[in-house]
Amino acid sequence: MKKLFNNHDKNGFTLVELLVSLLISGILIFTVMTVFLMSQKLYIHGEGISYKQKSITNVETELQNSLAKAIEVRVDQTAGGDYSIGFNGAGDCNIDPGGYVSDQVKDIQLEIVGDTMSYKLIPKNSAMSTLSGGIVLNNFDHPDFDHDGFVNGSLKTNLPKYLVVTFAAP
Repeated sequence: MKKLFNNHDKNGFTLVELLVSLLISGILIFTVMTVFLMSQKLYIHGEGISYKQKSITNVETELQNSLAKAIEVRVDQTAGGDYSIGFNGAGDCNIDPGGYVSDQVKDIQLEIVGDTMSYKLIPKNSAMSTLSGGIVLNNFDHPDFDHDGFVNGSLKTNLPKYLVVTFAAP
């Protein structure tokens, strides 16, 4: 019987061993929670930037689709035509038709050389990339168009200012 009690005493943990194991477990749990919370913050931040970048990409797609069908392009102080994009007096980027306001575009820079229009969509958030590209104005054969009279540069200056596009009649 005495042998049974002696074996029982040797199988237990001391208080120091329990405290050390709790300390190690606490450090591991703290590390895992810190990594989890940091990854969650990065995910949320990345998701916000992704949404903003998608918004600017949609604006670029609309611009390209409209310019591909353009027979007339002009810069005007009022929105109109079949498609227009620009900045109102308050500095907000407006896109018609539909009166969509993009809260992500800070500036649009345009330049026409020959029959090619180059553009840059500059985002408000500096962490996002500037979208730039160009498009050949295939249907653009308007005799009254004066390339030199087109205002190359920023649509953000001298508000309000819009790029107005007119399509061919169906």
